[in-house]
Amino acid sequence: MATLQRVRAWTQNQRWWTFSRALLLVLLLAAIVRCWQLAYHSVWFDEAVSLQWATSDPAFIWQKTFPLVEEKHPPIYFLGLHYWRVLLTPLGLANQDAALRGFGSLLGVLTVWGIMLLARRVSDQRTALLTGLLVALSPVMVWYSQELRMFQPAASALIWGAYCLARAWDATTAQRAIGWWLGMVVTLTAALYSYLFSAFLLPAAGLTLLGLLVSTKQDRRGQRFTGGAAALAITGILFLPLAYNAWIVNSSEGDPGRAFADAGATLWRLLRIFTIWRVDWPQSVITAGLLVMAIFIALGLLLPWRRDSAPLSQPARLWLWLWIGIPLLIGNLLLARSASVFAEDRYFIYLAPFVLWAAARGIVILGQRMPWLGVGSGLLVIGIMAAALPRLWTPPMQRENWRAASAYISAYHHRSPSLPDTVVAHVDYTRLPLEWYLRQQFDFAALPIYFPYGGTLTPEQIDGVIAPPLEGIVETGAATLWLTQSHLEGVDEAHLVEGWLNQHFPLVTELYPSGIKLSGYALQSRFSALPRLSPAAVYPAAEVMLGLQLAACEILTPRVAAQEDQMHPPSGWVHVRLWWRATSPLADNYIATADVVGPEGAWGVRLYRANEALRRWPTSTWQVGEIVRDEIDINLNPITPARDYPVMIGVMDSAGQPIGQQTTCGQVRVE
Repeated sequence: MATLQRVRAWTQNQRWWTFSRALLLVLLLAAIVRCWQLAYHSVWFDEAVSLQWATSDPAFIWQKTFPLVEEKHPPIYFLGLHYWRVLLTPLGLANQDAALRGFGSLLGVLTVWGIMLLARRVSDQRTALLTGLLVALSPVMVWYSQELRMFQPAASALIWGAYCLARAWDATTAQRAIGWWLGMVVTLTAALYSYLFSAFLLPAAGLTLLGLLVSTKQDRRGQRFTGGAAALAITGILFLPLAYNAWIVNSSEGDPGRAFADAGATLWRLLRIFTIWRVDWPQSVITAGLLVMAIFIALGLLLPWRRDSAPLSQPARLWLWLWIGIPLLIGNLLLARSASVFAEDRYFIYLAPFVLWAAARGIVILGQRMPWLGVGSGLLVIGIMAAALPRLWTPPMQRENWRAASAYISAYHHRSPSLPDTVVAHVDYTRLPLEWYLRQQFDFAALPIYFPYGGTLTPEQIDGVIAPPLEGIVETGAATLWLTQSHLEGVDEAHLVEGWLNQHFPLVTELYPSGIKLSGYALQSRFSALPRLSPAAVYPAAEVMLGLQLAACEILTPRVAAQEDQMHPPSGWVHVRLWWRATSPLADNYIATADVVGPEGAWGVRLYRANEALRRWPTSTWQVGEIVRDEIDINLNPITPARDYPVMIGVMDSAGQPIGQQTTCGQVRVE
């Protein structure tokens, strides 16, 4: 008998060692995926808000975020990010995107670890490993692991809270049970104080305790239930002040909807969020993939474990039904109070690990009955999830590409010694992410950022709110103003600031990084003498027609790609600054032409804009000897061969007819 017990113990140890090695491999995969291209996406507005809080004093963070007035999310995540930055500071990484996002990536790996341990305890090792693989490859979980926001961290805390509950229930001694109950209190409270929707899982935890009380026959189950109820009560008491603040703040916000409105469509949408998320596959492939996932999830929720399998201490279906169903039930009920409960993909991502656990359980149970089908199904689902991942690191997934916008402003600034007083102005609340990148390159005493107003702008406010600060910018002697626009809903939907600038200054360029419109305006266009230009400037001093001389020109983008996916897809733009001089009175109003020319003909033609310099300052109004600054963009053909090309400048008359002769403005290298 003793020998048999030793054999069983050895077998169990071997199984645990095999599982541990497999678990480490899954965690390694999760870490690789979550650390892949951490700096690919630039910090966007919500992340910049997180960083703004994280750079504050901890007492200030708590004071301002706990009331939920100035910030709609509780303080714990911001405090965690604050101390993560403290750890990074001695390494010189406190302002590096990838290093900062490492905080979420680490918590994302902990999520995979926690759900595997929970699934192993409640289901079995095969289900746990498959669950871990699916969560490791889940696009939505990877995405929010790489974002400086609280949604993934809250999910991690909730998973570990659930695991603590399971461990406490199965604890063999009262001391161990108390330790795990305390762990549940800490993790669930951390989740609640990071993300308010975490509260939807508190009833699930309570009902799980009731279900375990009824469905299991362990010794001291009443004592364990009492311990769990006490732990939940403590968690609820700790959450109560925050819940009160949330109720007070949210009672006057949000438009009410209808309970269970479009419930079927919502479930289908959530299924896609939790599995393949934002893939750009053909619709038929997407539908087929979602149906496959739905079938396995349904099997995991409905099928019982085989009778001849080893009995489990806790029923998996109880866990899955409660930890998936209760939050969805609460969310659908709350639609009557706010129609936006399911509005964003991120709101319920903490359910994704449980949904994928259900899918894994369904596949494993299927494999119990038909092993070949179980193996094939597992490989199919892993393949589907893995194939959906690369989409995350593509330009269409960029929210707001502030890094690209700041890089363009920086390059323009450094290539423009003749116009040193470049100014950046914002018309909305998105100044934070652009400041994040510009502060790494500029002293803001030399490159000030103006924030003209806050709140909703109306036409009546233009003269009193917008005009004074913008006129003040002109008075500083600045030569160029950069206007960034994003998130104008409820702020400046009529583009009133842009309209004011268009009425007063010529347009330098317009660029469209993801989620942003970046517009440059020439605050100084007319000069009595040619300013000092960059070393790359060309001085043709050529009269392209009688009375009109191209005194100088600068190619501000000397190297461009024919195909472009950041600022203005699908093709590259060549930005050219021209300096015109009237050598005699001009009777007509001329407009510059510009072409990128190869032996085959023109590979790039300029873009014409209604508010460009030569339209705002018609040539017929120029004084003899006056210098006029003119900036234009040349749009390349996306299939332009890679080589050097001359940029040819000419003019056309008011009837649109070319006149005079073209002259070379230098060369651009197309890559």
